[in-house]
Amino acid sequence: MTASTTFAGLGLAPSLLASLAARGYEAPLPVQAAAIPPGLEGRDLLVQSRTGSGKTLAFGLPLLQRLTEAAHPQALVLAPTRELAEQVASELRRFRAVDVALLVGGLGYGPQLRALEKGSPVVVGTPGRVKDHLERGTLQLGQLAMVVLDECDEMLNMGFLEDVEAILAQAPKGPQTFLFSATLPPPIARLAERFLKNPLRLDLGGEGQPTAHADIAHTPVQAPDHLQVKALVNLLLNDAPSAALIFTKTKIHSEEVAEELTASGLPAAFLHGDLHQGTRARILEQFKRGQLRYLVATDVAARGLDITGLPLVVHLGIPTQVEGYIHRSGRTGRAGAKGTSLALVNTKEGRILQAWSRRGAFSLSWRGVPGPDEIRAARGTRLRSRILEGGEACLEQARALLADLEPEHLVAGLLALVQTSESEGFDLRLPAEAPKPWRPRPEGAPERPARPWSKRPEGDRPKPPFRKDDRPGGWKERPRSAKPAPGSVKPWNKKKKD
Repeated sequence: MTASTTFAGLGLAPSLLASLAARGYEAPLPVQAAAIPPGLEGRDLLVQSRTGSGKTLAFGLPLLQRLTEAAHPQALVLAPTRELAEQVASELRRFRAVDVALLVGGLGYGPQLRALEKGSPVVVGTPGRVKDHLERGTLQLGQLAMVVLDECDEMLNMGFLEDVEAILAQAPKGPQTFLFSATLPPPIARLAERFLKNPLRLDLGGEGQPTAHADIAHTPVQAPDHLQVKALVNLLLNDAPSAALIFTKTKIHSEEVAEELTASGLPAAFLHGDLHQGTRARILEQFKRGQLRYLVATDVAARGLDITGLPLVVHLGIPTQVEGYIHRSGRTGRAGAKGTSLALVNTKEGRILQAWSRRGAFSLSWRGVPGPDEIRAARGTRLRSRILEGGEACLEQARALLADLEPEHLVAGLLALVQTSESEGFDLRLPAEAPKPWRPRPEGAPERPARPWSKRPEGDRPKPPFRKDDRPGGWKERPRSAKPAPGSVKPWNKKKKD
């Protein structure tokens, strides 16, 4: 496909083309241009593509076009989280007036049962709840024509792969199957070999490797663990992003970070799995609408989030696998937009991140933590820009104030009103530097051979902290004597005779 490819050239129906045009979609993204034509032909697809590349429309448009008027489940879409399932269902409804049964945990069974009884042609859900409906007999897959496995590697990471296999085993033989995954570890490859029929392989990333985002700038900061939250406060005060999604490793840490940000004049909310579903939905809706600027979340709670135009993702510590880092970073830079992935790491994590950058083919641009002086300068620059942009509307009011007050006092008072709610930042003095190599050696120096302890000279062997023969007087084994004669050993508690 060339850069001039249009949706009309992919073979889509006029009704779908009209829906795309009404919503401002002009040209397909690479994964859409590659997947839609064979999808319309009925081919099975094995697609390796990064998160946020536009894959929902890549499978959604062929799915919608191939639906018939029959009132029974025709297409099944499995997603790793309820948030992602909800977004997929919403996206499908945007482009065609079709009934979608949303089967996810955390929601009541009533609406789900009514949608299934109605004969919704599309079923979107998480593996656990879909399997539950199959076991209850409320979901029938006997006439299923299409299956989509979205973010299959995430379902593997969350332990859903056995449920996915059990669900696919109950589907009829031969449905068209799409499998989307950012990486293709061996369990995913075996799943594809078992359930896909001569699939067309579309590799829009590295061969078997995590797919890096070309539109995301990776800017890590090296900071000790106990200073990372303060460093984050300084960075947000200095950069003032319109929104940021901040990842933490634990639920307690997410609450602590949100509290620290709010105390520093940066209102934030936390999101983790212990929150009630209604509270989670309310917080997510506020974040999507821009009513909430900073959201602190755990990995599980944030999986499947699709926030349009999110400029910044922050990692407070990196996950254990590079795939997790790439999935986190994929919340920004979506669908061709630019974004930034900011990781605050200690020395050990920084070295791991450097290794990941070589493996994942993304570059790192290390930066330092701005101090209070730099934060004040950045605020002044932003304030001047705002004054120049919107000053014309308030000229009359400004002249009236200047008539009664000295200019210096007036400006000082206005600055105090503008800046009282935010912290001045912390004086941390953390420069922009990458972690040092594991074992720095002079160039050309020979490597030291590894030797087991048994082959080292006696003097080079480590000495245990305590040995029996180190005690004063040494240690000697007590000779074993013959069995004592009867009556030669007196009981310890026997009283002596007077």
